[in-house]
Amino acid sequence: MRRHKIDLTTWFLAVVAIGLAGVAWAHGGIDMALDGLKRGGYELLRVTPMLIAAFLVAGLTQALVSPKIVERWLSSQAGWRGILVACIGGALIPGGPYVYYPIAGALLQSGAGVGVLISFISAKNLWAISRLPYEFTLLGSNLTLIRIALTFAIPPLLGFLAELFFGRTIVQIREAVR
Repeated sequence: MRRHKIDLTTWFLAVVAIGLAGVAWAHGGIDMALDGLKRGGYELLRVTPMLIAAFLVAGLTQALVSPKIVERWLSSQAGWRGILVACIGGALIPGGPYVYYPIAGALLQSGAGVGVLISFISAKNLWAISRLPYEFTLLGSNLTLIRIALTFAIPPLLGFLAELFFGRTIVQIREAVR
């Protein structure tokens, strides 16, 4: 049985949380520190159902998508086709980072290439279709259309560059995440 070790990011966040609790205590006493911990606990309870659903979707995606499909459509060998499929997927998938990072992690473990993953995440952040109604309503059509025009080429370009410069490191990346 493999033991799970805590990674550097988790240690860093734990140290930051302890430091912030100390700062809160120093500035507002125990009441402020407890208030901050209580708010964090409420936020955890609020997002837990979404996290569970996102990780279930990620696991089911990994189980349902065969290695042949991933190799054909999303691996490093898929080239531009894989990058464009990832861009479309990133643009269409609803939800925030609680949703798309577990899916990206599942795709990584299923054999997706580094360019595909970078394209997927970039498109989600720049092209999210679910965000467009808010953007048009709150920022207006002119600003929204300018933003879309200026960011249109970025996800596929980033995917291509990621594959070009880091494509050979995907096995090491995959192993580091496991």
